[in-house]
Amino acid sequence: MAQNTTRSPARASATRTSAAPASTDETVDADAEQRTRGGWIPVGTAAERRAIHSERGTARGERTRRQIVDAARVVFERDGYLNVGVADIAKEANVAHGSFYTYFPSKLDVFRVLCAEVSAAVDESVRRRDAEDRTHDPVEALKRANLRYIETYQQNARIYAMMNQLGHIDEQLTLMDGGRRQQHFKRVADQIRRWQARGIADPAVDPAPTAAALVLAITNLCYWMFDTYDGDEPLDVPRYANTINDVWIRAVDLRSRPNRRWLAAAKATEQAPAE
Repeated sequence: MAQNTTRSPARASATRTSAAPASTDETVDADAEQRTRGGWIPVGTAAERRAIHSERGTARGERTRRQIVDAARVVFERDGYLNVGVADIAKEANVAHGSFYTYFPSKLDVFRVLCAEVSAAVDESVRRRDAEDRTHDPVEALKRANLRYIETYQQNARIYAMMNQLGHIDEQLTLMDGGRRQQHFKRVADQIRRWQARGIADPAVDPAPTAAALVLAITNLCYWMFDTYDGDEPLDVPRYANTINDVWIRAVDLRSRPNRRWLAAAKATEQAPAE
């Protein structure tokens, strides 16, 4: 007896779907993610309700994660890294102990996030140019940038101290700190070159090593002032800030107005043909 080779519409449709070009895979996957448990793609009010639910869930998750990070900072600064456990962070954040692990594998991971946030805040403090900076001469602008750095470091001194301590045992923190320092070196070296091109800094200064020396000078000064100083008398922070600014200014002989000889030399160097 001859076999019935007629395919049902459903089977024919399935066959055509399986033979579809590979370029439709992303569309099929996207549809699958939107389907309900019954296999239907929601539309209209149902689709809007699911989108709102998903958005709220994400927002709620971000709020919880933020609570945990903020709580971790409180207990780390209060009790020190080694004396804090996940239970302490969860309690301060007012979340269940298990909820912590939804967002972070360990307390070290949340500490790494804190360190990254602190580094970003310090970077922003020196990169930001206030409206007043644009009207000040270069010397005043430099002073303001260094003061912002010192103030931001002071606000985050406890985290910096723990970062330095744990950097000896956590390679990721060491790499993070090293990368941050290299970025600071490059930023300051580029700034020195711009000053030289404008004729307001000594062209004989070698930008790269000078930048490294100046960055290390201010970071180590901050570390001493806010992390390790144990003198009987309170430190006069503005006095030390003024001194470090003087060191920077004298190191490159920064001027408020261009030196004609320096400016002429900079223009000659710029116009000279490349070898």
